[in-house]
Amino acid sequence: MAEGQFQSKEEDKKDVGPLKDRGCTDIICILIFIIFLGGMGVIAYFAFTLGDPWRILNGYDSFGNTCGIKNTKPEGVTANLAGRDMTEYPYLMYFDPTVMLPDSINTLRDPTDTTPVEYTMMLCVKKCPDVSVYPITAGTGTEFYKMWSYNKYRKEGQDFCEYEFWDTYGKELAEEMDNHSTGFGISASDKFKDANYITNKGASGPCPEFVLKSDPIMNRCIPLFDELTNAAEDAGEEVTEDFVNELENKLNALLGTNVSASQVMQYAMADVMNSYREIAVMCGSSLIISFIIILLLGWIAQIMIYAISILAAVACIAGPAYFWYVWYQAKEELDKQTIKLESQVDNVQTLMIYAIIITVICVVVLLLIIFLRSRVGLMVTLFKEAGFMVMRMIVILFTPIILALFILAWAALWSFVSGYIYTAGTATDLTFTRQYAMSDQGALTDAEMNITMVYYKDHDYIIYVWLYHLFGLYWGTEFFLACHEMAIAGAFCQFYWTRDKRKVSFPVVRGIWWVFRYHLGTVAFGSCIIAIIQLIRTILAYIQNKTKDSQSEVVKYLLMCLQCCLWCFEKVMKFINRNAYIYTAFKGSNFCTSCKKVFGLLMSNLVRVGVINCVGSFILFIGKFLVVMVTGILGYFMLSKDEQIEYWAIPVLIASIFAFAVAHTFFSVYEIGIDTIFVCFAEDETKNDGTPGREYYMSKNLMQWVDNSSEALKNLKRKKGQQRAQAKAAKSGKSGEVAMEDM
Repeated sequence: MAEGQFQSKEEDKKDVGPLKDRGCTDIICILIFIIFLGGMGVIAYFAFTLGDPWRILNGYDSFGNTCGIKNTKPEGVTANLAGRDMTEYPYLMYFDPTVMLPDSINTLRDPTDTTPVEYTMMLCVKKCPDVSVYPITAGTGTEFYKMWSYNKYRKEGQDFCEYEFWDTYGKELAEEMDNHSTGFGISASDKFKDANYITNKGASGPCPEFVLKSDPIMNRCIPLFDELTNAAEDAGEEVTEDFVNELENKLNALLGTNVSASQVMQYAMADVMNSYREIAVMCGSSLIISFIIILLLGWIAQIMIYAISILAAVACIAGPAYFWYVWYQAKEELDKQTIKLESQVDNVQTLMIYAIIITVICVVVLLLIIFLRSRVGLMVTLFKEAGFMVMRMIVILFTPIILALFILAWAALWSFVSGYIYTAGTATDLTFTRQYAMSDQGALTDAEMNITMVYYKDHDYIIYVWLYHLFGLYWGTEFFLACHEMAIAGAFCQFYWTRDKRKVSFPVVRGIWWVFRYHLGTVAFGSCIIAIIQLIRTILAYIQNKTKDSQSEVVKYLLMCLQCCLWCFEKVMKFINRNAYIYTAFKGSNFCTSCKKVFGLLMSNLVRVGVINCVGSFILFIGKFLVVMVTGILGYFMLSKDEQIEYWAIPVLIASIFAFAVAHTFFSVYEIGIDTIFVCFAEDETKNDGTPGREYYMSKNLMQWVDNSSEALKNLKRKKGQQRAQAKAAKSGKSGEVAMEDM
């Protein structure tokens, strides 16, 4: 660090400017954080020993076999079908499509009817079904239809029944079925009926009650529910809107779920996969737009602020009007059609929802623009100062990218370990008796009715492990964010408290060095407070979700109020923490001292703080809003006319969320910079008064906002005049010396 770059020794004694000779702060806190990380390492070690994330990625069947890999039989498990080689069976098929959870072995198909208990069967298959076997049993002889179909498809390479079924107690059935060209009219005893091999509820096998044509999504066979409509059309039924709706309602009642919602989810996932190039373009555009706005804010702050306000006002009027026009056009086209596809109806409804949301937001933004238009004077000055500093340390704009990489790496590591923790269970036998409709006729023996499945039992202490691990995610994320805030604040402090701005060298690097060399303990302290609040909010949300059906209205209201209070408390603490980080970067004090000092500064400038936070946050929000709006409009024009995309709103929404995250990250540099300049401005105003020997460090533009601005500006003008006179005299004296030498 260059000697005298900041305050002189005399100024250092007066406690003016950034502290030069720093010491480590809040050492105990960083030690606690390191110990905590060690605890997360211990948890990760045991999770790696006991868990297997492939069970999540590939899915596992009802016998504990992970699909797509070679399995070994777990210790203590007696199930005959456990420990199979599933290398050629990469996809997981569900007998009950409404249960699609990795641990659905514990899920009853009908929780309200516990007699008898029936667990759903899941099997690994070579490929997802490309045919359907429907649960419709109308007509004579259909009691044999399903099993005959399963046998037929098995010979074609698609086996939907339990492993080894056709080689054991289904062998006689297969031989009988092979002697008939169809499944109808089989003249046989009752033991060959479907009801002998499909349980009362059709969930636990050995064969499913029905099979629906499916697509492999994340190694799971996800049914295509519109196959029923296609099958009805092939059978000669007149496919009308009423018939489709009736068929959909029947399937809803059978599956106990909403078919349209499931279908929308499938189409949406397919649309995202089909539009990944357009999503990448939109995300890249949001990066470019954010960067351009940041640069323009630095070069022409005043023009940009007023331009952003005007453009936002225009967008608030034109945006809703355009969306309502698009909705009206789409609704007119839909009303003209005789048969309305579900995806078309959903698109029109989505447009209306978007139009309502955008209208409400735009009205609020427009009112804020009108009421706060006269309060932007100080903000323009602060933006100018921040822009001036940003332009002289342009590398500071790349710090959010580094921050994002750190947070993504931390989240990826956390997710990786979470996969092992989630699967760190003990393989346990689950033996029960399958109940069949025809079992009372003696067709099946007791041995054939019993089945042993395998499930993974969680350890008793797993809930505490999850809480510890989740707290680690919150603390680590907030730690990185706090490091970024303090490093940026340190860079801005160096610029503010330097008389000659040209002498500031490597401010960003020095700001980062200060954080990692001296103030990691302070960062750990502040981020821990936020993480504790976030963990409490998460636990409360979990309790709300688990007890939502048993809560009274009073309890629901109280829990919502508590969540709201915690949310407000978190926002207040984040505001205090940020300013404490700024003061630590400024004075090198510990967290508690910084909170105390900066609180006094803010309270003595309460009105200014209110204006800066309201108006400044609003202006930055407008910038983010513009980035999202431009990205969303770009996505609409790219995808709305693409015939391969059913739900264009989903990819646009994903890109818009990414655009907001990018804009928020980039604009956070300005946000931190403005807060830092204001804290320095308040401290400067407290320590100095503009008189000789106590000159302000603030710029001429900022001086107009101090109480004794006139006197301060006169003193500044007088001092500059003296400096010019001295420079002129020195130059004249030097010229005279040269002239004498020439003589």
